[in-house]
Amino acid sequence: MAVDNYKCPGCSAPLSYNPQIQGFKCEYCGRSSTEEELEAFIAKHEEQIEEKSKYSDDRIDDGSEIRQYNCPNCGAEVVCGDTTTALFCYYCHSPVIIENRLKGGFLPHRIIPFKITQKQAMECFEKWIRGKKLLPNDFTVKKQQDKIIGMYLPYWDCDVEAKVDFQATGIRENRRRLNNQEEVEVLKLAIKRQGKSQFNNIRSLSFDKIDRNLINSINPFEDSEQVEFKSAYIAGFQSERHNLDKEEAEKQALKEAAIFTINEIKKSANCQRFTDEIDNSKFAITDTRYVLLPTYILNYNYQGKTYQFAINGQTGLANGELPLSQKKAFAYSAVFGIIVLILALCGGQWLW
Repeated sequence: MAVDNYKCPGCSAPLSYNPQIQGFKCEYCGRSSTEEELEAFIAKHEEQIEEKSKYSDDRIDDGSEIRQYNCPNCGAEVVCGDTTTALFCYYCHSPVIIENRLKGGFLPHRIIPFKITQKQAMECFEKWIRGKKLLPNDFTVKKQQDKIIGMYLPYWDCDVEAKVDFQATGIRENRRRLNNQEEVEVLKLAIKRQGKSQFNNIRSLSFDKIDRNLINSINPFEDSEQVEFKSAYIAGFQSERHNLDKEEAEKQALKEAAIFTINEIKKSANCQRFTDEIDNSKFAITDTRYVLLPTYILNYNYQGKTYQFAINGQTGLANGELPLSQKKAFAYSAVFGIIVLILALCGGQWLW
């Protein structure tokens, strides 16, 4: 079974996951499901998928070959990128899940389901841009609403165990003035730190088709709301799978743990600098998980340049680069210049 979608038990219409009720609600017959009903429904649906996969092409789609997919609702060809695992059919707008891309090393361990709706995301975006006077006139929330996409982005979460064994000479300088002269007292302190420490959920975006700095700017996520991955959660959203290896994420996690550890040692020692450092600390990966996190993405084209915005699909935190209307900027500058000129003239007359 290459592609699939969830259908309403009442009327068989395609279903999407609804963040507002944290479950399914049919847009056609209005039927909704409780958490218990949802779990039973998902379990039954996955059994059906497993049964159908015995008689169909169930190879893992690792992106190494071109494969064609068709919408299970209308039969139209599904057009998508090589990393997309969930999307909408271009013709009937039914949610489509590409099951062959959610297998093996591409099957997520955990997911934080969308908590805010598209409408709530736009309200967060509107609040963020409120008061920004230099936006173009056609840049309105209403006009941008159809351009927003709910997307699950892939991450690697690494846990690191640190066995700290560090020693150095800490230099602390105390400065004071005496008889108009500066005196510097230099203290040398023996610094020694040993022990164990655990770092959990050192996170790295494992997708290179989006601006990493933009996505990092809408962190953090509330990890207590992570749940075991079920494909039902991505129904009705776009979802991408990782295209960066976990080995690179693990190297970065080890590096971040080491940097954090040495910074904390220096902070606790209350010294300006260290000399004669001997660092025999050891850092090791204890677990790595593949997780999907919810993000709303909005693209806006202005004067040939594409501006991208991101909204945290769990907390509503928004960020991005805003376009600047040159006409408004010129008008504000002109008004400010006139005001300054009038004040200068008035001030000159007052002096006379």
